[in-house]
Amino acid sequence: MKLRYEASTIHFIQPQLSHVSGGSIYNSEIVKRLEQSARGKGFFHTLNSPITELIERFNALPASCTFVLDGLYFTIPEFKASVNKFSPYFQQIYLMLHYLESRNIYYSNQEKEALWISEKLWLKAVNEIIVPSLQMQDYLSSQGIEKDKITVAFPGIEKVQVSRLSHPKKLFEKEPINLITVGTFSQGKGQLDLVKMLAQMQVKNFRLHLIGDYEQNASYTEEIFGIIERSRLQDWIILHGYLPQQAMFDLFSQCDLYLSPSTYESYSMATAEAVVHGLPVLAYATGAIVDWIEDGSNGILIEPGKQEQFFKALTRLLTVPNELTQLQTNALAHIANLSFNSWDKTYRDFLQAFNKD
Repeated sequence: MKLRYEASTIHFIQPQLSHVSGGSIYNSEIVKRLEQSARGKGFFHTLNSPITELIERFNALPASCTFVLDGLYFTIPEFKASVNKFSPYFQQIYLMLHYLESRNIYYSNQEKEALWISEKLWLKAVNEIIVPSLQMQDYLSSQGIEKDKITVAFPGIEKVQVSRLSHPKKLFEKEPINLITVGTFSQGKGQLDLVKMLAQMQVKNFRLHLIGDYEQNASYTEEIFGIIERSRLQDWIILHGYLPQQAMFDLFSQCDLYLSPSTYESYSMATAEAVVHGLPVLAYATGAIVDWIEDGSNGILIEPGKQEQFFKALTRLLTVPNELTQLQTNALAHIANLSFNSWDKTYRDFLQAFNKD
């Protein structure tokens, strides 16, 4: 049966990525439900396509339509600089903000300030902003964006059957401690920093599983490969590339510790998925990670940018098995105290942005 769309259809516009990210999974789940309920449609608009193509799409649709734009477009200088060209449509534009480039700690303060100036123009101009975490809502509010125009819709995180949880096991001296981290290879995700740390380790009682697309940033990946080869860590560090979700979950159940070396997250879906699988976490305290990890109980939290502290914590967990075992036991018990959205609940929260008076 062909679905009939109302004139007030929600048009969800996003870039078509060649890799899977938390943001793209989120968008896919929302668009699927928009189309199933005939509330909206999804459209792809290439990141570097001319701005005029997007404006032509806006012009061709009824004025009663609303547009959801993925905030990833803000990473394109031409798009950010085109704010005046979109002024006739601001009452129709809703922003889906998964990522804010100006929060990246690898930029200098001057660079971050310049990025924020252009981002803020858009954030103040659009009708509504949808974000995946309370932390992002609070940050935007602290920077002068009206809190009432920011809707929080947490991502959906599936519950895990007890039989698929990562259960604590006795860690023997000769058996490797299995570490895992998930994310598209990039400076912000911190895989290079993590590999450098492991190359400095005096002990080699670990096996690191790196999950995520590594073809997007070739030079970054080459640097990682170079360190692995020079440090002769080929048997200790495994680059899996992108894995389907179920294969990733199967690997979670075989691992002992989840690592999040990412220095900036708006939410961190991969870390949440590790938590619901019963894994303890060593992470920088960014995004919503602080909502699920109790420092010293089911994981260890490090202030973003404090690489030496991250290194020391990782060294301790690799050399003091009893401490890691206790974190594992606590992580499994902690699951009962956590509550995550289903994707249906995320969708209902998402729609709240369009129901405001």
